[in-house]
Amino acid sequence: MRRLLIPSAAVLLVATSAMSLAQCSKAPAAPPASDYELIGTVHDIMEGIVDPSSDVLFDAVATDITSAGVNEKRPQTDEEWKSVESNALMLAEAANLLKMPGRIAANPGDKTKSEGPDAPELTPAEIQAKIDADRGKWVKYATNLQEQARKTHDAAKKRDADAVFALGEDIDMACEDCHLEYWYPNDTAAKASALQAKADREKERQQKAAEAAQKK
Repeated sequence: MRRLLIPSAAVLLVATSAMSLAQCSKAPAAPPASDYELIGTVHDIMEGIVDPSSDVLFDAVATDITSAGVNEKRPQTDEEWKSVESNALMLAEAANLLKMPGRIAANPGDKTKSEGPDAPELTPAEIQAKIDADRGKWVKYATNLQEQARKTHDAAKKRDADAVFALGEDIDMACEDCHLEYWYPNDTAAKASALQAKADREKERQQKAAEAAQKK
């Protein structure tokens, strides 16, 4: 009887093919368990972290004009500057929380100004639908807020009160841009106000650039 000689390479090919088929037939591996747990909604983070920390930044540098005269408010001590730094850091990190996939905008029972046919705010479900329709846009808004907060954190480290004041306007506009997109997109008065604020801010930037050029 003649022996049938099969090349070792062919044997290896058959074995490899069998292993590949076996692997393909297996069910896909389950995704690894997440290392974090989503506790609050976007609404919770806004009220619990974003609003309080941004208020500290807005109030850190101000000019109050009263009948008694002009009062310039600036952080004076290391402790006051540290508060500005810490709150700018919290605001920057809060943006990361807002970007995390799976976090809902608000609970169905959360109270908003979304009651009635002419309500200024969308309902939680409507807000969520807008976020889900284009998460890239949502992340872009959160990143803009984060960038302004990061700049403020850097300015606070340098004890630059003027920069903290100017960046407060940029933080406010970053927040308002997001609100106009998701919370009250049909509020025409708010949109007009936001456009005017942006125009004023751009004019201010141009004036400062011109002044800086003249000093050179």
